Amino acid sequence: MALRQTLFTLGKKLLYSQSQRSISVTPVLKLKEIIETKEGNTLIIEGKIIPDPRDVNLFKDVGNGSCLLCSTGVDVKHTDVLILSQYLKSNGGVLPRRITGLCKVQQKRVGIMITMAQKAGLMPNIAPKNSNKDPKKRRGVKKNNVYYDEDTIKHKFYGVQYRQ
Repeated sequence: MALRQTLFTLGKKLLYSQSQRSISVTPVLKLKEIIETKEGNTLIIEGKIIPDPRDVNLFKDVGNGSCLLCSTGVDVKHTDVLILSQYLKSNGGVLPRRITGLCKVQQKRVGIMITMAQKAGLMPNIAPKNSNKDPKKRRGVKKNNVYYDEDTIKHKFYGVQYRQ
């Protein structure tokens, strides 16, 4: 029974393999252009990579050994949730320095800004169900969201100097 099913699927793959195209095309993004040229009896298929017009929006490495946040001079606050969410693991923890590529100061700063955003209620706090880290299950004043002033954020990291 298993041998018959294996032979049937093998024959099916051999028959229908010519109609399927093994090259994936992304027509929406236009990242690759597939050029088919026929010379005599041979069909030449080549994939030409088209440069992305949005590459100018990406940050380039300065090359002076500084991390991405230091070299660009971006002042990340606890309200910049989209930037901070890039440094989170799926379980809610902060990614390690070897993965993020940040310096010690910026890694610590990003970790503190993530906890500030979670305490302010701007980011979801991914924690186990019966954990004290869930703000809705806390008691008293700690149950409410915390609102931070911009002056307190700058005071904590007054020694941060961005490299030029």
